Amino acid sequence: MEQEAIYQLIKEGQFEEALKALFENIEQNPEAIENYINSGILLAEAGEVEKAEKFFQKALTINPNNGAIYYNLANVYYNAESYNDAIKLYQQALQKGVDEADTNYMIGMSFNQLGAFKEALPFLMRAAELDEKNDEEIQFQYGLVLCHLEMFDAAIQQLDKVLTINSENTDALYNRGLAGYMQSENNNDALPYFERAVKIDPQHLLSQHAIKTFKQLEQEGE
Repeated sequence: MEQEAIYQLIKEGQFEEALKALFENIEQNPEAIENYINSGILLAEAGEVEKAEKFFQKALTINPNNGAIYYNLANVYYNAESYNDAIKLYQQALQKGVDEADTNYMIGMSFNQLGAFKEALPFLMRAAELDEKNDEEIQFQYGLVLCHLEMFDAAIQQLDKVLTINSENTDALYNRGLAGYMQSENNNDALPYFERAVKIDPQHLLSQHAIKTFKQLEQEGE
């Protein structure tokens, strides 16, 4: 079956039929790596991580220079919370010509998951620099890691950029408020952002808590 027809089955949620078609393709043409990659992706999504790994490993024996194989296998490890293994494979994928912005982003996010924010910074910075589409999440995660590292001037500038992309990003508003306060220690540089976040999403608990805390601090200072 042609890959376009298989993609249509996947789009329609007919995963078993798609896998069946991919397995038949492999039997008919065992050197076509796309069938192994797509089989691995579907199996990983179904929670069959070990089976997925075998398909990606087989694809690597056929073409060890295909970056998509490394990238998708890295995704499997990332989703399985094996972040160190994911990082190694994403780095190999970068050497094989995959999308640099997305792959740098995933390396940065892997380091984030490990709590290694200093290591994450250069990859998220590079992803943000390469991001020609102003991807909201890439730009936000770069701003967030700047906050984690207490680089508040740069964080404010970056979070302001995120808010030009989406002025209703409540997490960006919350972190922009925190960064503003940490820079100036002035409640007026924080509260308006928390209040905007709660106005957009009344269930934004972090902003609710921040408003309560900052108003208590104001009352205590009077």
